[in-house]
Amino acid sequence: MTGPLPPENTFDHRRSHDGEHVGYIHLADDGGFVPFDLLHRQCGEAMELDEAENLLDELGLRMFTEDWWLDVDGGRMPVLIQEVRRGSVRVAPTTEGAIAKSADLRRSIDLPLPTDRLHTTEFPGQ
Repeated sequence: MTGPLPPENTFDHRRSHDGEHVGYIHLADDGGFVPFDLLHRQCGEAMELDEAENLLDELGLRMFTEDWWLDVDGGRMPVLIQEVRRGSVRVAPTTEGAIAKSADLRRSIDLPLPTDRLHTTEFPGQ
C-alpha cells in the first residue's frame, strides 16, 4: 500500500512521553498498521502497532528541521514549514541570512495535504 493517507481507519499518533502529535497510523485490511508522517507520506509497509508507533516516535518532528523546497512556476524555492494541520501545511519562503535562515511570514502559502509540491531536495532527481 502506498499513496495518500486513507480517511477510514486512520488515527492520530501522539508520543507517549509528551503527547506531541507526530503522525498517523492506518489500520490496514490485513490487520497491520501503516505509519504516515504529518505530511501524509507513508513511512513504511504494514507492521505491528508497536513498530509503527516507534517509527513515528523516532521520526518525531524532525521534518521541521530539514531544508524544504516548494515547486513554484517550474522551479523550486526554499521554504520553512510553519504549521501542519490534518488537512493542510503552511510554508513561508526563506532567505539565507548572516546568522540563520529567516522566513518571510508575510508571504506564507497554505497547501492542501497531501501535496507533491514539497521536497527535501532542491534539484529534481537528487
